[in-house]
Formats: sequence, C-alpha cells, structure tokens
Amino acid sequence: MTERAPSLADEWLGTQVLDHVRDLYKDYPDTADRVLGLVELRLQQRYEAETVEARHRRKLEWAWFGFRVASALLGFGALVVFALVAVQFIGHGAPVEAGVSLGAGAVSVVAIFVTGRAAGPLFAPRPPPGKE
Repeated sequence: MTERAPSLADEWLGTQVLDHVRDLYKDYPDTADRVLGLVELRLQQRYEAETVEARHRRKLEWAWFGFRVASALLGFGALVVFALVAVQFIGHGAPVEAGVSLGAGAVSVVAIFVTGRAAGPLFAPRPPPGKE
C-alpha cells in the first residue's frame, strides 16, 4: 500500500493549523482572518457531509430491515398457500400430489431464504477515514 501525501486541505485542517495561523498573524493579519474563515467553512462543510452520510446510512439500514421483514412475511405467506393447496389435494383424495406440492413449495421457499441470507446486507461497514 502506498502512502499518499497529505493534501493542502488536510494540512490546513490538521494539527498544524494553529502554527500556520500564528505565522500568518505576524505578517498578514487580514489574510489570517480570511484563512480562519475558510477553515471554518470547510469544517462546516465536512460536518454537513458527515451528517448527510449518517442520515443516508440510517435510511439504508431501515430499508434493509424492511426488505428482510417483507421477505419473511412473503415466505410465510407462500408456505400458507402451499399448505392450503395440499389440504385441497388431500380433500380430493390425492395425498401424493399434496405431499409433492407442499414439499416442493417448502423446499423452494427455504432455498430462497438460504440464498437471501448468504447475500448479506446491501452495504458493508466501511473503515473510518484515514484507517485505510
């Protein structure tokens, strides 16, 4: 993995900002005030971006939860329908067809749930910035 050089924004927003501002105040106080204003603006933009990202992540987590609940309910509904079809087959004197209908339906629903569980969430947790 290669080390990347820090950008100017990282340098100004890092721990060296006070040293830079002190040096600027000695010679150019107006420029130092403008730089502090830019730093404040950049920090505000970073905060807003992180807030939007957190809100988006929460929405994705709720969407994933809703998807999982809906798929569980639909799977249960499918099993109920297969059971009702099997009961109708038994009522008409066809127990073999009832077993095939219920067995094949249950196996297909279980296969869908197993592959759905293996797919995992819609997004994977990312490492915090700077830890890459």
